[in-house]
Amino acid sequence: MATNSEQQVNATLTDSLLMDVLNPGYLPDISALQVPTGSYQGPYLEILEQPKQRGFRFRYPCEGPSHGGLPGEYSEKGKKSYPSVQLCNYKGPARIVVSLVTCDENPMPHAHSLIGKNASNGVVTVQIGPEQGMTASFPNLGIQHVTKKNVGYVLMDRYLKMQMLHTATLNALTTDPRVFDIGAMVDEAPADGDRGEFDKQIADTIAEEEASKVRSLVEKQKNSMNLSVVRLCFQAYLPDDNGCFTKALPPCFSRSVYDSKAPSAANLKICRMDRNSGCVTGSDEVYLLCDKVQKDDIAVVFYEIDENGKRSWEGQGLFAPTDVHRQVAIVFKTPAYWNIAVERPVKVHLELRRKSDDETSDPVEFTYQPQMFDKEQIGSKRRKKIPHFSDYFKDGSGGGDPPTAGGGGGGGFSFSTFMFPGLLSFQQNPSTSQSSYQEMHTAGS
Repeated sequence: MATNSEQQVNATLTDSLLMDVLNPGYLPDISALQVPTGSYQGPYLEILEQPKQRGFRFRYPCEGPSHGGLPGEYSEKGKKSYPSVQLCNYKGPARIVVSLVTCDENPMPHAHSLIGKNASNGVVTVQIGPEQGMTASFPNLGIQHVTKKNVGYVLMDRYLKMQMLHTATLNALTTDPRVFDIGAMVDEAPADGDRGEFDKQIADTIAEEEASKVRSLVEKQKNSMNLSVVRLCFQAYLPDDNGCFTKALPPCFSRSVYDSKAPSAANLKICRMDRNSGCVTGSDEVYLLCDKVQKDDIAVVFYEIDENGKRSWEGQGLFAPTDVHRQVAIVFKTPAYWNIAVERPVKVHLELRRKSDDETSDPVEFTYQPQMFDKEQIGSKRRKKIPHFSDYFKDGSGGGDPPTAGGGGGGGFSFSTFMFPGLLSFQQNPSTSQSSYQEMHTAGS
């Protein structure tokens, strides 16, 4: 006996079955179809590897599809990996459908399309089984960008096709053995007399009302749709008793994928700064060079890490939108450090932060210097020891006493010898006669 959840899943008619009825070669966007999970504990789909969020460029149709697939979050140079999913609690054939949805709280089909291997009409479909370990990898996913002016046309076409499927679903819910002959059901009354004849005029009226609602939805969505970011929607379908993949499992959504060519979604990077130190009181002007940023969506953040690896302090550089030059340079003033009474230099971190999604750049080091109260260094000059003139009469070793007029010093400079050159010979030969000394003294005077 099937559980309520299994009955609920089995009763779900999906686009796969309906399009086999209407147009076997068409693969629709089924990202908006969700099956309520409730207490369902059966098979489920989970994401093994998320797509890389940044660094991948959305392509216009004129650029062609051959530019490499969307990489996985663990992809590295020389070791590439790709988004992948796994079907759990189930062994057997299954169909995995991937499409693009918006990043809203309630995801809606996105105007952009998936291109690449196994892609058709904007979605990618692959079939897996026990041979693949119930996993599916998507190495060739490309994202085709739709211009803003064409968003409404693409969404309208997509929703009308979904509406056509919905109408076909209602018409197919009959016991008529010709259930797969939709044309016969429209032109003829069903075999079950209790159902009455099919009123084509009423059906057209209902279809027009539904189309009006679709147009209103499209008009609202095209004005709010962010064309720089998408999410991948993965949904698994299991075969029913007839072998058709009609059992839809709840979808799972990837993280956001940003278009690398959009300035609002590019990687943040600090290229160079004209100074990486300043006073703890702040207000030092810094010139910072960076990759493209949006002047209204960027902040310069200073922060400090404590011993536990957590941020213990955070401050923001001060600048106006007009201080962001050509999207690649920012002139800002440093914030004051939380403790302006520090006596030693303090190292902190500095990073760029995008306000819209809190994306940050790699941090760089910034040093806060203690306050300098005596900028002219008057106090240090007063404390500086002034050498005495007698220090110049000492020998190289710093020993000896200053010389006197009556005798030489300890081998150093002799002032008396300089003034009275003859005195040197007298000192060296004490036996010199008194008369000779007097003659030398008279000649000297």
